[in-house]
Amino acid sequence: MIQMSPKQSRAAALALLLGLLLLAVALIATPLWLLNRRYDNALEESVTRLERYSKIAGMRDGLVKKSAEVRALAASHHYLKSASPALAAAELQEQLKVILEANGGKLSSVQILPHKDEGAYRQIAVALQLTAPLSALKGILHACESSRPYLFIDNLSVRSNTGFGQRTGADSAAEAELIVQFNVTGYALKGAQQ
Repeated sequence: MIQMSPKQSRAAALALLLGLLLLAVALIATPLWLLNRRYDNALEESVTRLERYSKIAGMRDGLVKKSAEVRALAASHHYLKSASPALAAAELQEQLKVILEANGGKLSSVQILPHKDEGAYRQIAVALQLTAPLSALKGILHACESSRPYLFIDNLSVRSNTGFGQRTGADSAAEAELIVQFNVTGYALKGAQQ
């Protein structure tokens, strides 16, 4: 052991006491500092979230106005008027007849396909067979796809009406009558008026 003078002994004891006090303060202060930092971060995050929610809440009036505008558009014009399968199929046939006449197609046959219920909607489909030149066919398909109520074309089949040896020139091939078969589907709301 080292011999210390009383002055050195007091200084060592004082240094040891000071070291223990600093250790005690560090053991208490460090968790408090970490806890304070955690609460500061949580507070900052809450303030950011509150600002974001306030901004969203400020958009409410504009969104309510836009919602009213969308409701005013009356989305029902996208659907067939009648929910009854027979009446909806007749409406679909009438619409297709108008489209064919306007674009120069000649209807050969129409077959009503069985309807399918899909949630709140009823799928109404008809199978068509018609003859039309290529230029008229493009107009018919475009008119069907862009009409209201919305119509969807499936199972499209196009065949030439002339044989291989009957073509005489490039112009006759463009205006040759084509035999066209396809299904047209429209949707009706189940709760619509009958």
